[in-house]
Amino acid sequence: MTDDLLTLRVEKLSSHGEGIAFSEGKAVFIPYSIPGELVLFRIVEEHASFSRAELVGTKEPSPQRTEPPCPLFGVCGGCTLQHMEYSYQAELKQDAARETFLRIGGFDPGKLEIVVGEPYYYRNRIQIHACGDGGLGFTKAGSRETVRAAQCPVLAPALERWLVVENRKARPYRALSALIGERPRFAAFGQDEHIYIEGRDAYAGASVRGKRFQFPVAHFFQSNIAVLEKLIERCIEPLKGGRALDLYSGAGLFSLFLADNFDSIECVESDTASMEAARLNLSQASAKIGFSDIPVERWVQTPHANRAFDCIVADPPRTGLSPELRAWLAGAQADLLIYVSCDHASLARDLQDLTQKGWKTENITLFDFYPQTGRLEAVARLARAAR
Repeated sequence: MTDDLLTLRVEKLSSHGEGIAFSEGKAVFIPYSIPGELVLFRIVEEHASFSRAELVGTKEPSPQRTEPPCPLFGVCGGCTLQHMEYSYQAELKQDAARETFLRIGGFDPGKLEIVVGEPYYYRNRIQIHACGDGGLGFTKAGSRETVRAAQCPVLAPALERWLVVENRKARPYRALSALIGERPRFAAFGQDEHIYIEGRDAYAGASVRGKRFQFPVAHFFQSNIAVLEKLIERCIEPLKGGRALDLYSGAGLFSLFLADNFDSIECVESDTASMEAARLNLSQASAKIGFSDIPVERWVQTPHANRAFDCIVADPPRTGLSPELRAWLAGAQADLLIYVSCDHASLARDLQDLTQKGWKTENITLFDFYPQTGRLEAVARLARAAR
């Protein structure tokens, strides 16, 4: 870290929500800055190909700069974009995604459509941390330390009301830990007036486009139900056919919607707790359901993988599709692949590889699941290229 103050003009936004300026060809990442601004900063980390900086002041502020509604903005590490207008956030995130596909995937997706939701009070699922003062909160930006949160304007209303009420107590974690056990970090899910807390509740309940789901509170489930419903309406419900394959199927979220328009569905999910929830959620489905609670890398070696599928839906973790799965997709008997991604870098890499393996990307749609952050979800629709 240096005390020298420097001035540069910010040129673009990174996929993590930081402003990027350039000094002698070297990228400088400056949190809480906006493209177009002339900013004053100091370097806090030097690396061979880039630097990280701390924003000191704004000499020429952007007209898109706005007052963050959260008093912890800049301290709490959860949000990075509350300082700019939401419509501009979405525009910058489109540009950042397109650049990732160009840089890593080696292809130009053109102007990417982005589907947005409410900029605040949207998040249904969170990780809460126990703070040193006995309160409840989140990790600080760039740190493992925690900060107590008296409020949080990105949380769904029921979750925020719960957090506000709890943190009015002197040491709320003390009483809560008697119910949930000693959990320095725990998950909470809220929708409508219902709150589910890891340790107190084994399962959470969620309503998505009129369908009811149960899932283990401690395990993965999408955290923006309103935008999730838009994704399902646009990308999952229109699918039709005889047999579908749902890879990384979780608690059966996509499979329950696929079951309306397919005769049979094969669910593949290595997390046994989520698979048990899937069996429960899909128990009344009209389609025939098969369950394989093994990693997809093992599943592609089973006889099930030799079947023909009308459609494959894949929703992998942030690391994307493994080399083993991409190799299987090269020869898979399927004409359509719906790839749901939470990381543009791994998606770009995988699309480049799948293109070389006989698939063609028909379109990519962005979904802003995480307003006020640099993160985005994307759905790529791929068809088998002419052989």
